[in-house]
Amino acid sequence: MDKDFLEQAKEMLNAELFKLDEFFFENFPGFSAKFKENFQQVCESITKLQNDNKLDEIAYLDYTMLRANIINKDYVAEVFVYGENWFLCENQCAVGRFDISFIFKYFDELWKKLRFKGSRYIGTVKANEVNEFMMDVAPKFYSYLASLYRFSILDCIDKDYFIKIKKYPQFEINAGEYMAFTEAVYKENSEKNREKCIEWFAKRLDPDYCFEDFSGLDFSGLDFCNTNFNRSDFRNALLKNTNFTEADLVGARFCGADLENACFASACLHESDFSGANLRNCEFSNSFASLGRLYDVDWILPSYFGINFRKADLRNADFRGAELEDADFTGAIMDSAKFDVNAKESLKLTSEQLKTVLFIDSD
Repeated sequence: MDKDFLEQAKEMLNAELFKLDEFFFENFPGFSAKFKENFQQVCESITKLQNDNKLDEIAYLDYTMLRANIINKDYVAEVFVYGENWFLCENQCAVGRFDISFIFKYFDELWKKLRFKGSRYIGTVKANEVNEFMMDVAPKFYSYLASLYRFSILDCIDKDYFIKIKKYPQFEINAGEYMAFTEAVYKENSEKNREKCIEWFAKRLDPDYCFEDFSGLDFSGLDFCNTNFNRSDFRNALLKNTNFTEADLVGARFCGADLENACFASACLHESDFSGANLRNCEFSNSFASLGRLYDVDWILPSYFGINFRKADLRNADFRGAELEDADFTGAIMDSAKFDVNAKESLKLTSEQLKTVLFIDSD
């Protein structure tokens, strides 16, 4: 492909991805509702197949991007289920489709622009080269679907339509390309064992602990300093006095966990979810979590959702030195929680919460 054309194509790709980024986050609630409706239909289809003895227990449920569909401009995620051998499973089954044209309209627009621009590079830019470029960049657009699934799925897993599905003890929901890179958006491991996990942690095998299910386990008092738990699930876990100093916790789920006296000093908390957690006396000093886009020139990944403290118990928690951009404290109990005085204007707290927190001048 012509070098000048390729550079222009990359610039145009960035522009469309930034447009998509803004569009996605402005309209996320509506997109999330679409996904939940589709997911219910998918679950009901799986249950019917299982009740009719046409489908066994499943270990994987994948929202899959197929390049053949994209080439034909059929912008859908195909939903497949598999047994424990995943792609090698003989009994894999299609159970639904999810219309993703609302995301791929920016992809389609880029494709049209590049075809038009390429037609002006007579003899140096071929149509198949433009098509190959578009197939290579398609996963960048699909990454927004992974975000959509990840931040919608927790509202679905306690519903009857999901609970009825017959699943293997180790089960996961993924988003990605067929027989290629996928992201886990949800995992269950009903066979997980506290003692075996502790032995595993002792080996310090980062990043093997990412995207794992540790929900409901007791890791109180353990030292996880500098450990990478990105996207891992600690919902309803017992984590009193646990040390997460300087840990990588991007997208980690701590919903409903008991974290009293835990330490998150200098931890990376982008998109972490502490909703409903007991965070009394927790140390968050110098921790950080961003909201939105981290990169201004070249698109790298979708913008971050904000950190979530909705309905958490934050009594006497220490946030001095923390940079938690636009943190959501809706319904949180914040008696004697400590913040830097210069953070007062940026915090989104109710008048009642402001009466209960302590603003401290570090000077």
